[in-house]
Amino acid sequence: MSAEVIKKASELAQAIAESEELANFRAAEAKLRLDPEAMQLLNEVQRLQQMAQMSQTPEAMQQLEEAFNKFAENPIGKEYLEANQKFSQMLETVNALLQEAIEGPKQHGHGCSGCSGCSF
Repeated sequence: MSAEVIKKASELAQAIAESEELANFRAAEAKLRLDPEAMQLLNEVQRLQQMAQMSQTPEAMQQLEEAFNKFAENPIGKEYLEANQKFSQMLETVNALLQEAIEGPKQHGHGCSGCSGCSF
């Protein structure tokens, strides 16, 4: 194993651990755990998620969507979801950079939506 690669991976891990995105996510998660109403809403979303995965009926999906919307409307739930999204986006960007470095840039034409590698 290349010592330089391991060193850079360790530096990346440390940078992620010290990132504002992770700090904000952890703070939002801690607030969520301390709020009984938000936790109840999240637990309901998770319960309905399991049911929807098992049954895959339109009714189950509708119940899940309604429960998720209630959670997202809760101020603590909204803060948690936003912090989670920002942290996840950072990790996705890191993964995309690693993948591009390993595989090379993707070849594509115009019209791609949301592609961070497209300069058009």
